[in-house]
Amino acid sequence: MREAQHARLMEGLAASIREKGLARTQVTDIVRHARASRRTFYNHFADKEACFVELMNTLSDAFLEAVDRAIDREAPIATQVEQAVDTYLGLVTGDPALMATFASPALGERTVVAQREGFERYAELIVAVVAGDSARDPRVSPISIERAYMLVSGLHQTLVRALVRGEDLGRASYEFKAVIKLVLSGGPAA
Repeated sequence: MREAQHARLMEGLAASIREKGLARTQVTDIVRHARASRRTFYNHFADKEACFVELMNTLSDAFLEAVDRAIDREAPIATQVEQAVDTYLGLVTGDPALMATFASPALGERTVVAQREGFERYAELIVAVVAGDSARDPRVSPISIERAYMLVSGLHQTLVRALVRGEDLGRASYEFKAVIKLVLSGGPAA
């Protein structure tokens, strides 16, 4: 029951974000969508930002798992890049109103820290995938966690830019794939 209430409150936050945006969402909106009381909300979360951080972490974990499953580890690295980017962008475009929130000026410090931790997990996935490829194919060089983090965080900012501008993500997708392939095809930095 407690887990179901917890999930329902996060879903209530997501529904309110889609309706009003993060900045205008209040706890009363969350509980209205969740069909819960304020007391129930505060039994689960300290405040709206704590709920948002947990929602963001839950979505990030689900997206990361889906991207990881979509990668055929036996395919060439270029194919793996295509699979990963296509899967990720498919997930993001599936709920653009919610995803645009990650560019909101209403994001608090805890949310920004949680985003950085999410970038770290994606960077670790890139390092692991590339390590497996470099073991199979001597033309593939391992990638540092720092370089992978730069890719992930830079790609995130580019995606946010496109979402905020209402741009078609097809162009961004093409550029994401080109940049990742270029970075992965290069050797160590001079």
